[in-house]
Amino acid sequence: MVKVNFDKHARTYRESLNTCFAPFGGKDTYYDSYKIECIKKWAVFDDKAYDILDYGCGIGKLTGLLAKEFRKSVVYGWDISRESLRLAKEEYAETKNINFIDELFPDRKYDFIIVSMVFHHIKPDDRINTLINIKRLLKPDGKIIIFEHNPLNPVVRYIINRCPLDEDAELVMRNKFVRLAKICGLQAEFARYTLFFPRPSKLLMNLENLLKFIPFSAQYMLILSSK
Repeated sequence: MVKVNFDKHARTYRESLNTCFAPFGGKDTYYDSYKIECIKKWAVFDDKAYDILDYGCGIGKLTGLLAKEFRKSVVYGWDISRESLRLAKEEYAETKNINFIDELFPDRKYDFIIVSMVFHHIKPDDRINTLINIKRLLKPDGKIIIFEHNPLNPVVRYIINRCPLDEDAELVMRNKFVRLAKICGLQAEFARYTLFFPRPSKLLMNLENLLKFIPFSAQYMLILSSK
């Protein structure tokens, strides 16, 4: 399903990301915080107690921020990389509302499943089955929140082509992902281009609202629900 050996990269994952992003500014911590702001603004509107799954959590960078932001919720992190999970468990051992798991049980359902920067690592032939399996983990009114790189952005393609963490990457167009979701019995109730600027700025974040339909952002966000 995935070619990159993330066990091998786990210990240097954060440094590798920052090296890839360095020529264009911004750090991985900003990109994760940006996703949290998107989730709060467009997906999770309150601080109720939810079951949240970070699918493909890696070393838990985003998982930790989710647990910090949604303190009443229980946040689960799952990944195929056992070494990444081991490091995540060490990093967040004192965080009470995080559980890192190495297996997904069909009887455990989630209100929100975050799938951030995962599908470009999955072979195209495996994407339907993967998304169907994720859908099966949803509660009846649950949502899948997708973040993916935008192939239309030439800077994104430049970075991906030179990043060792993305040597297996096959980027997914936003409209193609929406069609994929439809095949899997999911509807995209929200679709937006995101991350137009590589550095944090309140002014620039406000400007992004005017650019949301322009297809040259660095990433896009989808919110999927069962039909």
